[in-house]
Amino acid sequence: MKVKVYAKLNLTLNVLGERNGFHIIDSVVASVDIFDVVSVVPRNDTMITVAGLQQVPTEQNAAYKAARAFIERFDGFESNSQADVNRLSGLDIVIEKGIPIGAGMGGSSADIAAVIYALCSICNVDVDSPQIHSLCAELGSDVNYMLRGGLARLRGKGDNVEYSKLGSTIYFALTTFDTAMSTANVYSQFDKLQAEQTFTNNIALIETLSHKFVQGVTKCFNNHLQCAANRLSNYADAYLQFCDKNGFAANMTGSGSAYYVAFCDEHSARDAVKLLEANGFTTVLCRTVHNGIELI
Repeated sequence: MKVKVYAKLNLTLNVLGERNGFHIIDSVVASVDIFDVVSVVPRNDTMITVAGLQQVPTEQNAAYKAARAFIERFDGFESNSQADVNRLSGLDIVIEKGIPIGAGMGGSSADIAAVIYALCSICNVDVDSPQIHSLCAELGSDVNYMLRGGLARLRGKGDNVEYSKLGSTIYFALTTFDTAMSTANVYSQFDKLQAEQTFTNNIALIETLSHKFVQGVTKCFNNHLQCAANRLSNYADAYLQFCDKNGFAANMTGSGSAYYVAFCDEHSARDAVKLLEANGFTTVLCRTVHNGIELI
């Protein structure tokens, strides 16, 4: 089975504090048409292989961990509603990366979600079941969101998901950098800074986006982690100065390193991409999509 799994962008990221060792967030996110392609094929033995990410040892790979956890969770699963679960023990997984690594676009969670989605289909397990929801929450805070995608509000550790529907397409001039940011390091730096932050009203923002995206909405976009990421590395300084000079409201996604400028029309977004590219910034055009995973 082969699936396409889409990246996400944080339109807002409010960090509310810390509880039991986890940071509590309130974030509005959207799926965009940058994606990984993940193939999952059952084997006749118990081996799990992962190809496509040579820089990551197989047993440390998020897709491997997801597959192993799924097999262990559903081995010998006893439930009348799941009595026809098909068994498997080994897999060949191939990942074709299109989502930049370490860019704050959910690449690792996307691959986990893709593997879980494929295995649910192969094994006849309800992807919307409480068991899958619980498994995904254990594997990563935003994996449940990545399974469905689209416009949503993430709260708590990111695993409390409220889905909405975009009223119109949002276009992005998305800029990526060679620097990969560590989420743990960025949050640690955020805690040290204890900087005052402006909190976006995400309820109001979701209500607005569910009707129509207009350019003025970008003033509501935020990311509390941006100052911490900038303190750790100056990789985006020239980009941010350029955006400020040209009147672009740039926003970081996740814990970095990718930034974007949002537009309500494709023409303006393409013009921004051309301008940024011409000035040495690696930038592509992308747009919102309404779901997280598609069969190929």
